[in-house]
Amino acid sequence: MLRSRGIVIALLAATAMSRMANAETVTGITGWITRDMATSGCIGDNASPLCATETLLACFARGDLDLCRKLGLDETRVPADEAPVVEYVVERVSIIRKENITDDLRDLDWFKPGFALVELQRRTCGTELDACENADWHDMQVYLRPTDTAWEVVIWRDATERDGAPEIPDAFLNR
Repeated sequence: MLRSRGIVIALLAATAMSRMANAETVTGITGWITRDMATSGCIGDNASPLCATETLLACFARGDLDLCRKLGLDETRVPADEAPVVEYVVERVSIIRKENITDDLRDLDWFKPGFALVELQRRTCGTELDACENADWHDMQVYLRPTDTAWEVVIWRDATERDGAPEIPDAFLNR
């Protein structure tokens, strides 16, 4: 039942996203992140939705809780003993507009006007960049909200997650 609901919500969000054409930037940015190197120069600086998303990927790849906290996350997945290489392609960065909100999406905490959606492909490649050649790509969506000075992660969805369901940071759960 929960999986079906998640699929329906994802489809509704996808429909609304298709109407966001005039509020998006198609980027095609490619990059990779390791424990101590990255192609991005803005990891740790979440002044834009793209930089915040790259910081989230680095948080995962490096197991760096300080990076996670910069995004408004209190906890994240515990990394493996050896940090993986993450390779990614950013397909689109969109700002959600009021007209994108349908009745079915109105009550979702992560789909609000002014929030950003970053759509990307990513793959985890072991510990060496050369290992990426045969790794599978997975869709990922990151929803972010603006603060006074930065962007914070509200939710992310990755097909590699349990049932492909969005993972909601504790800071955004109703208490």
